[in-house]
Amino acid sequence: MTEPRRHHYVPRFYLSRFTDEHDRFWVWDKIVDRVFLSSPVAVAVESDFYKIHDFVPLGHDPYLMEKQLAGMERQVAAITGQWLEWLRTMKPREKVEIPAINRQIVSRFISLQFLRTADTRDTFIAWHTQEFPDQVIDELDKIRLHTEMIWNMDLVNSIAEYVEKAFWIFARNETGTPFVTSDNPVAFRTNDNRMWLKAGFIDTAYVVYPLSPDVVMYCHGREHWSRIERLDRCLSPVELTTEMIESENSGQVFMARRFLLSPINDFVHARDFAATIGTDKYANY
Repeated sequence: MTEPRRHHYVPRFYLSRFTDEHDRFWVWDKIVDRVFLSSPVAVAVESDFYKIHDFVPLGHDPYLMEKQLAGMERQVAAITGQWLEWLRTMKPREKVEIPAINRQIVSRFISLQFLRTADTRDTFIAWHTQEFPDQVIDELDKIRLHTEMIWNMDLVNSIAEYVEKAFWIFARNETGTPFVTSDNPVAFRTNDNRMWLKAGFIDTAYVVYPLSPDVVMYCHGREHWSRIERLDRCLSPVELTTEMIESENSGQVFMARRFLLSPINDFVHARDFAATIGTDKYANY
């Protein structure tokens, strides 16, 4: 059997939800300001990204992590696929039926989705280098350090538990402007809505995670957002406007390592927002 060599750090099932009728999406490369057509096969993927090279001389499966992640992805694809079917037809304030086990699975998935990306690897290695400036780190060391972080159950569980205990609210987009996603799709917004954070949770921020171009998922911490407890697992009664969609999309612009993905070729607002990162232009948007 051929071993899985091409490793998506954003799952293909998820990326495919943002494609057009031809199974393609438009990609904006925010680093060089270039737009091109692509597909889920070619984006957010690197060869042997999760390969555990230290397992090879020991006779262990070096693709164990990739296979573990793939197994979780199959579960989450089925769970969230059912959610999307319901959310597209249900009425505002109706509840999505989410068994406790599914809530646990999706919470773990969101935690790992945040930790597993190339952007998080870059950030973690940059932090590690700053903390240990005399330590020489090669490419294998980067993979090794990232693997240790992803398999750090205390870290994974701390994020997953926060997500699981949060109030989950879904919002439906009925405008002509789609939710977009990126190569680093789990976004964090401060509880006062003023800022996006590269890594922010545990009483400081809430999660904004687009499920598709027409549905977004929010995970609001219970302590700060107790007033909306009645809406937990509900479709939001708020009718989204184009301006609100663009505001949420700005989170993907901020989080993206490089690529923003959309079923339509329109990145005007993304370019505008990218130019303001580090300023207060949209602080009270």
